[in-house]
Amino acid sequence: MSSGVKVTWETRLGSIAESEIESRLKYFSLPVKYNLDVGIDFYCELIKNETPSTPFYVQAKGNEHFDDNWGQGIKKSTIVYWLNQPFPVFLVAYDEHERECYWMSIEDSRYPLLQRFETKGETLYIKMDKSHVLARGRDANAEFISKIRDGVLSIMMWRGVAWPKGEGYVKQIPMPPRSEVELLNLKETIRMNSYSLIQHYAAKNDLPSIYDMCSFLAKFDKWHYNHFLWLGLVCMNLGRREEAIRSFDEALKICEMDKTWERESMEKLKEQIRALAQRARELPG
Repeated sequence: MSSGVKVTWETRLGSIAESEIESRLKYFSLPVKYNLDVGIDFYCELIKNETPSTPFYVQAKGNEHFDDNWGQGIKKSTIVYWLNQPFPVFLVAYDEHERECYWMSIEDSRYPLLQRFETKGETLYIKMDKSHVLARGRDANAEFISKIRDGVLSIMMWRGVAWPKGEGYVKQIPMPPRSEVELLNLKETIRMNSYSLIQHYAAKNDLPSIYDMCSFLAKFDKWHYNHFLWLGLVCMNLGRREEAIRSFDEALKICEMDKTWERESMEKLKEQIRALAQRARELPG
């Protein structure tokens, strides 16, 4: 007696594709299958010196016959999900006819994909060719492994963290920001890291180091009143009267240029800065 339940060939092909892709991933990583369909099929960790290391993600696709290339419309929401991951995502397609697996790095396509988001519709067509094969064998996927590492550096830069390339003693300098977004994120990271160092030196009462950091920030980012306020305060403590006065005056000027700050709190802040500037003027010359 038939149960009435049908398991289509497409469903079975999807399961076969996942198994074939997983078997190849196991040669150089530790893949874990997601139970939920969230747009990613496998969370993987690269095996290095017999130890799980760098994570990456894989979305598996099955295809009955992969000609010169494979293509499919992917929801824009899924692509956003991929690009927001903390580690690189790879799209891997299994060709049932040739029993081969082909891959592409989503991170490599970040900017072309983002540029296409302005097009109408809820999906983007993604095409993959046969230039990258996910092969069987312990040493058969050096290019894929290299792309994992490159993808990590690319994602870090997108998030504003520059990191050198290479694993030996001598490393390559970090790549430059590739867009205005990355430039702004990089500057923001430098600013936040500097704030953290200032707190560190303050806890140690290391005024010369605080002065160095505040001087750097005042030159690096001239649009934040607090950089000049902090510089003025540390200059007062170091007896740098004239520099303290200039710094407080600059902090006050920046506050006065800000038309978006709530008026009452702004006036209180300006009053405090004027009082500090007056105290600096009363210091011995």
